[in-house]
Amino acid sequence: MKANGRGYKLFRVKNGRLYPLYILRNEEVPMGVWVKAKDGPRTADGKVKGKMVLAYRPGWHIAGTKPEAPQITNQKGCVWCEVEYKTERNYMPEARENGWRGGKWAAVRACLDHIPEDGFYWYRTSAKQTEPWIIAGDMKVNRILTDDEVRELCAG
Repeated sequence: MKANGRGYKLFRVKNGRLYPLYILRNEEVPMGVWVKAKDGPRTADGKVKGKMVLAYRPGWHIAGTKPEAPQITNQKGCVWCEVEYKTERNYMPEARENGWRGGKWAAVRACLDHIPEDGFYWYRTSAKQTEPWIIAGDMKVNRILTDDEVRELCAG
């Protein structure tokens, strides 16, 4: 069994509890326990509905080496948390295969249409990102980072 991966996730805080930013945003994410990703409600054209309509890329979207998300503009009322994700299965080969269609590569298609069970893959959702997201099927929130820790991790 592989060791779990570690990364960072931004959450909204409401009454001292953690909630996702966009999809299933009223479902609390508890700390210290493994939480499986869930599918959000879908539109007729296959996108996912939440605070806004987004492309369907199911799973927990996790920042890798630094707690930063330049593509997310309004971070008021949010905190960065250190999280773990399962790495028993690497879904990158499947995601890459999905990026090829008719002999042509399209990075926007190099993702999964299902939640990665016991595993993960990388995907860049925005050109503004410094590194791709880790999209994982399971996640455990270990702790909330202080503002000083976020600054230190982003500077290094």
